[in-house]
Amino acid sequence: MKLAWSNLAHNDLRELRRYSTKQWGREVMRRYLREIRDAAQRTADQPDRARPLKGSFRLVRVRSHHLIVKADVATGQLIVVRVLHTAMDLERHLPSD
Repeated sequence: MKLAWSNLAHNDLRELRRYSTKQWGREVMRRYLREIRDAAQRTADQPDRARPLKGSFRLVRVRSHHLIVKADVATGQLIVVRVLHTAMDLERHLPSD
């Protein structure tokens, strides 16, 4: 499947970039974001590796974050809809299905 990112996921990554740079520095932030992007691509290549979450949403864990993904079979895309910290209430931050 082709990989796509929602506007909410882009915003999540922007906030993660800002926070990680401040806390751990630019190099650590770059490595972490690369891990997140690589995990998203692996999931697009093998969508079954994501665990069911709620409705059509699925979940992939990357260290201390979850990628919330949704497969759009009609367009052949796996959409990363959110990138949320593991401490967050996932269902509260899900977009409407």
